[in-house]
Amino acid sequence: MISGFLRRNLILTLAVSGLLLVFSGEAQAQRFDRVVIDAGHGGRDGGSKWYGVAEKGLTLDLAKRLEQVLKAKGMATTLTRKTDVYVELVDRAGVANKTPKTIFVSLHFNAHRDRSIKGIETFYYPGSTEGRVLATHIQGELGNRIKTRNRGIKPSRLKVLQETKGPAVLVECGFISNRWECQRCASSWFRQVLAEEIAEGIMRYR
Repeated sequence: MISGFLRRNLILTLAVSGLLLVFSGEAQAQRFDRVVIDAGHGGRDGGSKWYGVAEKGLTLDLAKRLEQVLKAKGMATTLTRKTDVYVELVDRAGVANKTPKTIFVSLHFNAHRDRSIKGIETFYYPGSTEGRVLATHIQGELGNRIKTRNRGIKPSRLKVLQETKGPAVLVECGFISNRWECQRCASSWFRQVLAEEIAEGIMRYR
């Protein structure tokens, strides 16, 4: 028979071992070798357009900037589109699904009928622990240098997130329906800051 003292120590040891296994599993799940960068919209799908600024052009420029920042950090990257072409949502996710140890980051700019609304938010697929953690890291970095409303992270059953097997997020980088925020989003310096902060969040997740 096991004494009460030994029993308590055995239970504690097993509990600690279980926690270590959980942490080990999370750490392993978060390892990745490649980032698939998805420039939202493109081609016949222009996305939102306000004050003469089209979302599809902003996302492509931001995607290329993010790619350069990540490459400078030694990270392998793939773009779902490199030019102004339309790519189906399933095919965007498919780019990430082809390669193991890959995360997926989709880039967008927001819009709303209420032009006073502004801010940055990051979406992840409901139930995806890895997606939530990745979204948390990225959103946390976007709040450091960019002065706007931090709209936080939110679960969403967006098709492109649903179809991606690995960790995936969609970042809404500002409301171009807000004139002030649109002017910033249209500025190259602002998109460069976005790229650097998203990259920093990605590297923190790693």
